[in-house]
Amino acid sequence: MKPVLVSVKSIQRNKEGEELKMELVSEGKYYVKDGTQYIVYEESELTEMKGVTTVIKVLPGGSVLLLRLGKLRQRQEFRKGKVTRSQYDTPVGTFDVQMKTYECRADLLDGTGTIQLGYDVHIEGVSANYTQLTITVQEDQA
Repeated sequence: MKPVLVSVKSIQRNKEGEELKMELVSEGKYYVKDGTQYIVYEESELTEMKGVTTVIKVLPGGSVLLLRLGKLRQRQEFRKGKVTRSQYDTPVGTFDVQMKTYECRADLLDGTGTIQLGYDVHIEGVSANYTQLTITVQEDQA
């Protein structure tokens, strides 16, 4: 297991074209098990998800799986050109989530590199927001 810094840059765009940009950096861990690459980090107060562990799995074949564990629970798969469904469990209830993935690229080598995701997200029939995520992983030299 290798200590890493995980930078998540997010751009969310609603149907009116308004953008919300956010960038967060967290300390995390990187490891490989059975050909799958794992990035694990704790969410912070800035994301309003303190107490949640995020696990990003880069699967052989190019799909990416996002797991959230703790007070929020979610399992979401990203596969280019595919629509996937999941449930988002929160303290105030469970919501059905549908994602249409337009971009899903992972370029990681030994815990360093980037993951690019672009997708529409629908939560229980609410209008879609387009989201671009750029996740950059680098060795934590500290």
